[in-house]
Amino acid sequence: ASQAGDWFLKFAPFVYDPTFGILSNFDRLAASRKWGDKLTRKHWAECQAVEFGQLYGKDSTKLEAWQQLCRDVNIDPVPDSITQCKKASRSRKVWVNLVNLIDHRNLGVELIRFKNYRQFQEYTVELGNIFPKKKARENGFICALLRKL
Repeated sequence: ASQAGDWFLKFAPFVYDPTFGILSNFDRLAASRKWGDKLTRKHWAECQAVEFGQLYGKDSTKLEAWQQLCRDVNIDPVPDSITQCKKASRSRKVWVNLVNLIDHRNLGVELIRFKNYRQFQEYTVELGNIFPKKKARENGFICALLRKL
């Protein structure tokens, strides 16, 4: 079974610390490998996609996974169909950061559900937690939560 931090295994001897968030672990790895900006961005997108895929899977035709995503981002009531789950998660009322969501699931940190676009944008841009649109299209769950910055 896959678990949080599996993406990091291919970079031995780096040791993933499950008590830190995904970004902290990634920053330590990038610094230890002395990656340049381009390689850091590439690996960061890959890392997020793999870690997110481990949480929800890659099969966006599974209602249970969509419902879990809706529960995780505090959509209440949880919709009964994939179509309604997609619609609810794409709503302008759902502003969540993907890195925060991953840490919420892996570490139990509080999920930040932003009140509006401005708060979401400020937090996301300030932390540099920007997920590439091209990579997001490979995972329907990520795509549903992705917002334009």
